[in-house]
Amino acid sequence: MSTATESVQIRNVVIGTAGHIDHGKSTLVKALTGIDPDRLQEEKDKGITIDIGFANFLFKDQYRIGLIDVPGHEKFVKNMVAGATGIDIVLLVVAADDGVMPQTREHLDILTLLGVRKGIIALNKIDKVDADTVALAKEDIADLVKGTFLQKAPVVPVSAITKAGFEDLWQAINDAIETTSPRDSGGVFRMPIQRVFSAKGQGAVLTGIAVSGSAAIGDALVVMPGGDKGRVRGIQAYHRTIETARAGHSAAFNLSGIDSAKVQRGCNLCTPGVFEPSPYFSLDLRLLRNAPRPLKHRAEVKFHVGTSELVGIIQFLDRTSLQPGETCVCEVMLEAPMVAGIGDHFIIRQPSPAVTLGGGRVIRREQDKLHRNDAQVLADLRAWADAVDKPAARVELCVLRFGPSGASRDALVAATELARASIDAELELLLEQGKVSEFGPGKALVHQNAWPRAEKALAEILARFHADRPAQIGMKLVTVQQQLGVDGRTFAPILERALQTKLVAQHGELLALPGQGGKLSVEERKIVDTVGRQLEEALLNPPTLKELAQAARANTDATQNAVDYLVGTGKASVLHGGVLFSTTALTMAREKVVAFLKGRSEPAAAKDFKEVLPTSRKFLIPLLEWLDGQGVTNNVNGTRTLK
Repeated sequence: MSTATESVQIRNVVIGTAGHIDHGKSTLVKALTGIDPDRLQEEKDKGITIDIGFANFLFKDQYRIGLIDVPGHEKFVKNMVAGATGIDIVLLVVAADDGVMPQTREHLDILTLLGVRKGIIALNKIDKVDADTVALAKEDIADLVKGTFLQKAPVVPVSAITKAGFEDLWQAINDAIETTSPRDSGGVFRMPIQRVFSAKGQGAVLTGIAVSGSAAIGDALVVMPGGDKGRVRGIQAYHRTIETARAGHSAAFNLSGIDSAKVQRGCNLCTPGVFEPSPYFSLDLRLLRNAPRPLKHRAEVKFHVGTSELVGIIQFLDRTSLQPGETCVCEVMLEAPMVAGIGDHFIIRQPSPAVTLGGGRVIRREQDKLHRNDAQVLADLRAWADAVDKPAARVELCVLRFGPSGASRDALVAATELARASIDAELELLLEQGKVSEFGPGKALVHQNAWPRAEKALAEILARFHADRPAQIGMKLVTVQQQLGVDGRTFAPILERALQTKLVAQHGELLALPGQGGKLSVEERKIVDTVGRQLEEALLNPPTLKELAQAARANTDATQNAVDYLVGTGKASVLHGGVLFSTTALTMAREKVVAFLKGRSEPAAAKDFKEVLPTSRKFLIPLLEWLDGQGVTNNVNGTRTLK
């Protein structure tokens, strides 16, 4: 990294070339800027661009503007996408002697899918053809760009060799810059890495174009995937030292604590604690109209986002295939975890033969595979897709996603990928509108729709349970909580509200839908009656489940269902260690113990209770612990008195 400085500012707008191989992109960049973007010896030897090249120029003696040159050969589309990801204005180069060629078309498709919305068309090599050929090439270009974002773009005939037409080209470039808003540098810092090298005596240098936020000298940053952390020692943009790099700057970061051998193109340099790698991302996908065939569910694709390329499987959530020209929300499952941000543009390509199929925007990072044909999942994803460019909607959806557990403001930074100041501003409005409320000592943020959604999920869990096990009274509370995926603090108010509204009914430790459960067949009724009779007769020495099954002439599962039924109807209880007693036996034990202790002047040890509870220690201890829990007895160091 050099140490040159310059008084002019860097405008966070980047121009990038595109077009077919040998149409003169690199030559044109060198003629415009004086910088040869082909930096590799192999490129110079073969006369073709292989990797991304970089140049820059001074705009109106005030701003330094970055220019990226990309390869035009079909074999290097991966590198083309990595470079095109960061551009705001495209300089599409078409050779007058060739006209529109296959990579011209594919590059235009890719640029459209990447969200580029402004450009200039340079009709190059006019020094090699006559005026009629130039006119034919213009018609060819007009057909190409009809209906695209370049339909109204200026077409400027030029020669990179003679510099004919350069005055008009510079005017078109200036107009495009003037009418392009610099990128918003709010948000959390993230930069997809384009190049990595080690500078002698300085350590790792990572280059790229930041897509969000800003980072300054002294900031701590992390490389993802990988997790290596480092501190910014220096920043350069266009070989000039700067203090802060912002979104839209083509910059090089010198970091301490980073091993350059562990970093590669496709990694991201980020603010710590926000962006996590994942192999799962939900997508808003559009298949190109000229895609060669429909895209099938679980099709294998090359997935390009930022500067990374990975093999992925497309999982459709509401269909078996996507037709050319159609759009849908779906999920990609990648061969390895990677980092992508909310709203990132992506490209999917057919692995072989290599063809661009479509693209779109990342909706969000997912933890796992999403459920197919789930109306709620689809509705959520469509809402998120619509909120990608709407910070207020993104914050509200994130709060809702945390459910009744609530979200902290710090947790929302990672969930929304927005800056804390932006989140706070949006939350104030949501709180005023009553869409979000704060509760608890930690002021957890809960959406007004979180409770109804949790109650709906609760009812659906119980409905599935009753459909599968109609004979059982209800589902264990702890199992319901686990399936809801909430902690005890959150489950308690959900249950309380559901009981108040009579959405559910509670039977001891079991939960059920009102009027559901306990529907026995004739055979099931026989088993229940036999098991109940056995427990009543055994009193304080109850049989094991195996013994109950033998008496009922039933298998273990059917017998366990009968036990659950008796527990749910209050005719039996399961004590510590899984010991089962009839309610009659427990009532008798309670009465005997109360009478026994009333007749004593001193506490009773466990062995003393054998006088009134004729049973083994196996059953005695659970009975005494149950009486402690019922508030009948008070246990102090193993001796008991009436409470």
